Amino acid sequence: MSGRNLAAMVAWCNGYEMHPNIEAADQMTTGMATTQRRVAEARTHGPLVWQRTGTVGTELVLRDGTAPGVVTGSVVVGGPQPFTSRWHADLDGAWRVSVLTITTEGSGWRRNLAVSRTGEGSWTCGAEASGSIDAPPAGIDDPSRLDGGAVLLLADSPIFLTWAIRRLRLSADSGPAKVPVVRVRMPWLTVVAGESTFHRVSDTKLRMAGDGPAVAYDLDAEGIVTYQAGRLRIAH
Repeated sequence: MSGRNLAAMVAWCNGYEMHPNIEAADQMTTGMATTQRRVAEARTHGPLVWQRTGTVGTELVLRDGTAPGVVTGSVVVGGPQPFTSRWHADLDGAWRVSVLTITTEGSGWRRNLAVSRTGEGSWTCGAEASGSIDAPPAGIDDPSRLDGGAVLLLADSPIFLTWAIRRLRLSADSGPAKVPVVRVRMPWLTVVAGESTFHRVSDTKLRMAGDGPAVAYDLDAEGIVTYQAGRLRIAH
């Protein structure tokens, strides 16, 4: 009996049958693991892309790395009110958004918004609008109504949720955190003050409530949003 047949018989006697292509299967498994690691590394350090699943749309976020700093995003959204958007965010060392500038544009209209947090903790807000469209005004009439310690959120932009998780140091054991928020609503760039409760239910799940029904998000190991049912999923 050859050594190969003997090995097969020993394997069968031990309760399993040797696959004739076991080496190929091992190589496939190793290749899949390598690909998964490559994707995880790219997600941690490289650009991020989310696809809208409730409508046609994509958001591209460009980062220098995992540390706070300057981040830019570009959005294209279809549906009943198609628009494009480009934003620029500056983050401090505590993952707080200190400056957000954003432009949105659709057919016959364009809006610009600049929101910044001063060193004393107050907010400033400036907005411009052109074109004629029936929509809420951009900005906010009285920025003093915005809490100086609030978490800044850009509607439908998942990276801002990741920054909130890091800013609040949320973990699976930290429990819910109810905090003031500043929301920038898209695409009209209306700024509103409010409160939200962030709860990292597990390492891979975030639950958020406060402005409408509670919403659940899937997270990866870095706290990056990978999925929201009926709304978005990460593509890279």
